[in-house]
Amino acid sequence: MQARFAVTDLDRLRALLDGHADDTDLEWMYYLDDAEAQALCEAFGISLDWTALDFPDREFIVDRIHPIQTAPYLIHTGYELPLLLDGRKKLALFVEAYPPMSFEGESRFDEWFAAGRLHKEVELEPFDNRTASELGTEGTRSVYFTAKGEEWRVPAIKLVWGAARKAHGGWNEYFERLEGMLFGYEDWQNDCWIETGLCGGGFSGTRVCCAVDERGLAWIMQAGYRALPPIDLPEFVVDYYDPLRPLHEQMARLMRADAPALAIFNVGWRAVEMWSGQTAPYRLPAARIPELNTLLLRPITIKTLESEAAR
Repeated sequence: MQARFAVTDLDRLRALLDGHADDTDLEWMYYLDDAEAQALCEAFGISLDWTALDFPDREFIVDRIHPIQTAPYLIHTGYELPLLLDGRKKLALFVEAYPPMSFEGESRFDEWFAAGRLHKEVELEPFDNRTASELGTEGTRSVYFTAKGEEWRVPAIKLVWGAARKAHGGWNEYFERLEGMLFGYEDWQNDCWIETGLCGGGFSGTRVCCAVDERGLAWIMQAGYRALPPIDLPEFVVDYYDPLRPLHEQMARLMRADAPALAIFNVGWRAVEMWSGQTAPYRLPAARIPELNTLLLRPITIKTLESEAAR
């Protein structure tokens, strides 16, 4: 059970949480006893069904809203078991180092597995001897749960991961969508998740940019926005793209203040390795542009002075 409440008076909340002067912005997680929880509810008008909370091992936790909780739908993380039992989640995965041979809360899933409501698979992946000695653990333990009849999703998601490992650009939005579908998210939820990811990195890779002249812009259009153009210069300069940075400032960083357009594109870690050890903006031999083109994760987008002025 959860209740969201807004706080404008942090001092009042801090007093209810028993001080904690070190946590000036109240960014920690706080565990409350029954009396503290009731005082908090009364102070901020929070309505809780205390009858439904009548069980011996209950606990009350207060913390700030995580960005993942601002999505317009319920992210499955933390709700896997009830969603599996309700049929809204089709596949759950937990990955932890071992030992121990269980993750926190696994016994609750096992009760439903023993009752025949859930399917369970466990996969162990040992570390090499050096890694194991450094980390003090033996490997990773992956635990899969599905509802009965949905067992096929376990080998299916392993196929998706295997295909991503062999793909030139690595993990991308298409693999992300397949994974989301296998977990049980609806299409519109996957749309929302992917759009957010494309803006924030992650599976969409790193968003970088380069300056292009009129000929390069025409070349990109002819290539269906799927490849960067060859250039006559000996070096190719790329920089991290900041949507809040004015275009003329971005061009100045790229040392192409006279260029009419900015090409924005997403690349995976294999591309980032090409300029490893440098500081932004990065310089690459122009001869490596074809190699970089094989590592683009999405179509190129173009930003011009005219489009920025219109906005």
